[in-house]
Amino acid sequence: MKIKSLLIAVAALVVSVNAFAQDAANDVKKKYNEAVALVKAKNYAEALPLLEQAADEALTADVIEVFEGAQKLIPTCYFRVGLSLVNTDTEAALANLNKADELGLLYNDAKTSRQAKAAISKVYKVMGANAFNNKQYAEAAEVFAKGYAVNPQDTDLALNLAMSYCESQNWENGVKVYTDIIALESRHSKFVEPAAKAKEALSNYLLVKAQGENEAGDKEAAYATLETLVNADQTNGANQMFRLQMAGQNQDWDKIIEWAELAAAFQATPEEVSDVYYLLGAAYDSKNLNAEAIAAYKQVVAGDKVEAATARVKELDEFLKAEAAAKK
Repeated sequence: MKIKSLLIAVAALVVSVNAFAQDAANDVKKKYNEAVALVKAKNYAEALPLLEQAADEALTADVIEVFEGAQKLIPTCYFRVGLSLVNTDTEAALANLNKADELGLLYNDAKTSRQAKAAISKVYKVMGANAFNNKQYAEAAEVFAKGYAVNPQDTDLALNLAMSYCESQNWENGVKVYTDIIALESRHSKFVEPAAKAKEALSNYLLVKAQGENEAGDKEAAYATLETLVNADQTNGANQMFRLQMAGQNQDWDKIIEWAELAAAFQATPEEVSDVYYLLGAAYDSKNLNAEAIAAYKQVVAGDKVEAATARVKELDEFLKAEAAAKK
């Protein structure tokens, strides 16, 4: 009789546990269905806590379909809640959008993650623009940098960040961001236009910086700045030429001799190539390297310096002949 009573008690316990489990599963499904209805009605803020509760309880109740269904909806709800707050509470908006990005990646919802990244970029662009327009460049850079960290392929934001760095004299970071934008050009055709903008802006900023350094008497710093510029875009013949002209202003003939052939290789027209060789001829001429000067001047074949180069070749030829005759 004791054994029979024990079996009956165990059976009753099993029935009780099964009933409890079934009740829990039903409660989870009910909560999930309520959340789905709210999502369909676009009441994302109300749906979100129900979905998160349903996901947590579904694991305990072993209702896998509810857990998986909640996972699919939770990133979207965070994204939608974030969007709804953009114009009223940017901090809360960013918190929700960042959560959407994080959970989108965690739950294999790549689309929502991408959308969240794009929205985060836009929020930071608006916030950074306000600071930039008030000439608070360091603050603008700090804001733009947060968005850039989330979405480094948002080239509009990246250009704003690089500009803010340069305006605040943070040259190292400004050059790095511009260089990174330029590097994107090789990855996809959509980056060709922003890369061109980055090249132009980088050139303008560094040329102004170099000119200022040179005028302040720090020509080595100026040359280092121009070296950075040339390395960022060696195909830019104008930048190469600017470096030669600065060396000419400083009468650094050896620098011109060092840089001229590279500069000539990237000039776009015969006139521009001739301008390079005219400077090279003048550098050799100033160092009394007459044969080398003649060779350089003879490559001046177009533009407004042909006459001067031709005349100087004639003078140097006559000088060399007279020098040779004197040695006899």
